[in-house]
Amino acid sequence: MTSAPKILIIRLSSLGDILHTLPAFADLSASFPEASIDWVVAKKCKFLLSAVRGIRSVYELDTRTLLRLPPDRKAWRQLRALIRELKSQRYDYAIDFQGLLKTALLSLLSGSQTRVGFSKALVREVPSHWFYHRTLRKPPVQTHVLELNRKLAALVGGVRAVSTRCDFLVSESDLRQVEFLLEQNRLEDFIVINPGGGWPTKRWSPKKYGALAKKLESELKLPVVVTTGPGETALYDAIAENCSSVIHLPIGFLQLIPLLRKARLFIGGDTGPFHLACALGVAVVGIFGPTSPVRNGPWEDGEETVIHRLPCSDCYGRTCPAGTECMNIPVDEVFAAAVRRLGYKGGSNERV
Repeated sequence: MTSAPKILIIRLSSLGDILHTLPAFADLSASFPEASIDWVVAKKCKFLLSAVRGIRSVYELDTRTLLRLPPDRKAWRQLRALIRELKSQRYDYAIDFQGLLKTALLSLLSGSQTRVGFSKALVREVPSHWFYHRTLRKPPVQTHVLELNRKLAALVGGVRAVSTRCDFLVSESDLRQVEFLLEQNRLEDFIVINPGGGWPTKRWSPKKYGALAKKLESELKLPVVVTTGPGETALYDAIAENCSSVIHLPIGFLQLIPLLRKARLFIGGDTGPFHLACALGVAVVGIFGPTSPVRNGPWEDGEETVIHRLPCSDCYGRTCPAGTECMNIPVDEVFAAAVRRLGYKGGSNERV
């Protein structure tokens, strides 16, 4: 093991999962300051890594186009060119943080001297564990995915853990845009609500978000900002029907970074913006249903999660035959969690 190893990270998607991999990347960078660390990521998520310091090269893989029928010749030519480029780098380590057959094959095709990945009990697609030289065993108790990733990185040897907080680069244009919006809406002390979620089963009712926003504004005297992603305007509309004073900021994902740095609290489900808030060290209240807050919840102790445990909890289902009963969480429970995290006494606006 040299003091300047060449390391390839493979984590294609999603945004939340890439964020969960950043502390492992930070551990590697801190342990081997002279290392050359590259990353293979899905084309749709590449923009996030542009805001991360210390990655030498980011290689994109257009996974969607590769799966098209009839085959897209250009996409397959690009894949072959990517494999040639990875082989030319002569990596000491390839670390597969995704555990899919395609990512395991990519680690093999990279020509890396040592391939690192999850064991059979942890991979998402069982055949993938056959391709690794070193594998991480499943811990005896449920463990946060962030810590699993850090333990996986530690299999390289000589890796020490550093902070889970992430330092992101923010472009001047994004910073100016967010500062303009804050000034325009006279926002200094505010709460951010993000009602979206990649899976419908992870979304709390927008009507309840609206009732929550109304309660936060009336009882805690704090304005509420609603952020939404592409195609989520209807979620804001449903919130505004129940609380017309909420402020809608349909900003880009990277623009959330300067916004969240100014926020007093973030409230949302298990989704990319929630994990971005965790990465920034923002106070959070997580609303959880089909996914486990132990595995996917807040990154640090002291944060709040609200969940209704059922016999089918932690199903990780993207659809639900029971009508997503686990997400039928009362507004008062989420409000109480927000009060606790903000450090207020009861429901008043007096800080403890």
